Amino acid sequence: MTVDTNGKYTDSGGMKTQPTLYPKTRWTSERIARLGFLIGQGWDAKKVASDPVIASSANNVHRQAQRFGLAFRERTGGPFHLPGEAAALYDTAAARRGLTREGLIKVLLVTAAADDGLIDNILDDGL
Repeated sequence: MTVDTNGKYTDSGGMKTQPTLYPKTRWTSERIARLGFLIGQGWDAKKVASDPVIASSANNVHRQAQRFGLAFRERTGGPFHLPGEAAALYDTAAARRGLTREGLIKVLLVTAAADDGLIDNILDDGL
């Protein structure tokens, strides 16, 4: 295969073909480890494919994940899932304070723990 003056690839039969967007590269142990790490972080296939170490298509990422026994799962944002309305309220309050949702929740938990009666007063469950 050669490249003509227009930058097109030409095979031995004279037919012009376009180069692929992603060059064919081997799945090295570094790329496989990165693939597993990113999937474990909750990244979707499109986002994983755009990672500079992975540099592949979303379809290829799906195939390789299946090949290596990895599964894409919905990321919940932490150890628990907030309903949409609650998540939106926390996001708004966090943005007003220049924090992330997780940062705001951490501040709330630390503040509640600092006052002996605050947790009981907030929950008001009689315990």
